[in-house]
Amino acid sequence: MESDTVPKTRVHGSMLVMVDGEGKEPIGNRIIETPVDLERTELRDDASGFIAYVPVGSIKKGEALVTTGGTGKTTPCGVCHGPDLKGLGPVPQLAGRSPSYIFRQLFDLQHGNRRGEWSALMKGPVSHLSDDDLLNIAAYISSLNP
Repeated sequence: MESDTVPKTRVHGSMLVMVDGEGKEPIGNRIIETPVDLERTELRDDASGFIAYVPVGSIKKGEALVTTGGTGKTTPCGVCHGPDLKGLGPVPQLAGRSPSYIFRQLFDLQHGNRRGEWSALMKGPVSHLSDDDLLNIAAYISSLNP
């Protein structure tokens, strides 16, 4: 969900949770993910999802980078991950993944923290992307149906 503001949150275990009655704060340049139903999430109920807040305009900017590569900044993701970003052979599915997960993976690939068998193939596509680009890509990819 694109938004200029997000509910105030606090850390609870390994996730952010909304603080009831505390109002909202500017999202800034962040991705904020919170469980829809904390109790069900803590019980590991996979029917309980998360809500992801991203800055206004980030999905459209991410779409341009993902589908066309922007203005030569990167390779369109569909070249390797398939036209619907649902993976091709050993190349993983991206569509519908958590935006925090996507951002973290792209950041780690960009900084050489991922060294798996296929990681080297991503070094070029992520090398010229800013943190804003990574956020926008993550916002768009997570908005897609898996």
